[in-house]
Amino acid sequence: MQYYQKNLAVLWISTFLAAASFQQVVPFLPLFLQDLGVTTHLSIWAGVVAAASNVTAVFFQPFWGRMADRYGRKPMMIRAGIFLGLIYYATGLSTAAWHVALCRLLNGALTGFVPGAVALAATNTPRHLSARYVASLHTANAAGTIIGPAIGGMLAEAFGFRGALRASGTIVLLCTLLVLILVEEKEKKRTRPTTTLWEDTVKTLTHPVLLVVMITVAFTAFTTSGIQPMLALYLNRLGDDSPKWLSGIIFSLPGIAFVLTAGLWTRLGERKGFTELIPVALVLSAIASISLSFARTTLVFSVLYFILGACVAALRPSAAALIATRVEESFQGMAFGMQQSAFTFGGVVGPVFSGVVGTVADTRWLFVFIGVVLFVAAGWLRKLIVRWDTGEHPEEAIGLREVAAGGPEE
Repeated sequence: MQYYQKNLAVLWISTFLAAASFQQVVPFLPLFLQDLGVTTHLSIWAGVVAAASNVTAVFFQPFWGRMADRYGRKPMMIRAGIFLGLIYYATGLSTAAWHVALCRLLNGALTGFVPGAVALAATNTPRHLSARYVASLHTANAAGTIIGPAIGGMLAEAFGFRGALRASGTIVLLCTLLVLILVEEKEKKRTRPTTTLWEDTVKTLTHPVLLVVMITVAFTAFTTSGIQPMLALYLNRLGDDSPKWLSGIIFSLPGIAFVLTAGLWTRLGERKGFTELIPVALVLSAIASISLSFARTTLVFSVLYFILGACVAALRPSAAALIATRVEESFQGMAFGMQQSAFTFGGVVGPVFSGVVGTVADTRWLFVFIGVVLFVAAGWLRKLIVRWDTGEHPEEAIGLREVAAGGPEE
């Protein structure tokens, strides 16, 4: 077995368990706040706790990605795993709501285990396999996200919320130990020009290659997070007396669709080109989103929601593949950090957007508005890609592979 194949196996397991541990915790934090005795402004505290890690992650992920470029991806991944495990333990020791909020802020600021795993795989895998390996880790992340709440519910039932948090911390620390012992980083940091974080950020935001990546993942998160807050309300409105457990399965459908289709999308992108695939996937996602507004039964809605998840599943692996194949390894940590920040930002904007739409219009219109936004995003990205392929981008951008203008996708 080649070292990068062993890396993938270890990173897949570690990513799956880390994502599962995260989802073991997050859905039950409002109940943990109740357990702490929070009765006044519980909904406000629940919202603060849910958003806290996203707020800090938006700003800190690029920094840690940049540190990975300079000091190695494996050390940064181990750092993130240790901090994440300790933060779970600290959360379990909380005695007040502000303790939980502080731990969540630190969670976003000091961690980054899964993005670190993706960056490590991308830089320590033969280039012709890197897109496939990156997509595989995104699949592991999605699978962990699906199974995590079920595991968290069983742990909370058996050991209480504090016990579940300690279990999550232990799982992450064990994953970190696996990475420390078994993962090899043969392609370590490379020398690149000394620049400031601000300069790297500006170059990332102004170069069409990485701008395409960030817009893609931002709209991916916007779509899924924009629909989920209104999903339970909309399912109740359909009024066909479906059992409550079915709602839980429907919530998981996008994740299931991702696990089943992400690899297929990646292979299609390898053949046709990821820059061709992304706008098409956005258009298909827009059509699927709008079609949800016409669903009149839970069954029809479930089928269409699964199709939407399958269409959206093409986006994030394709964006990551562009980084893996079009960005120099010496800059990939920063690139994946910016990608994660954009994804987090989209995840923050989506629920706000759905709340505004739900206030001023019928819930059904939310799916239409999201579809329109995705159509606009597809046109915007297509324009950027055409500019990129015709050479209308700043050649001096640091850390980007020189691809011939109009050159073929690999």
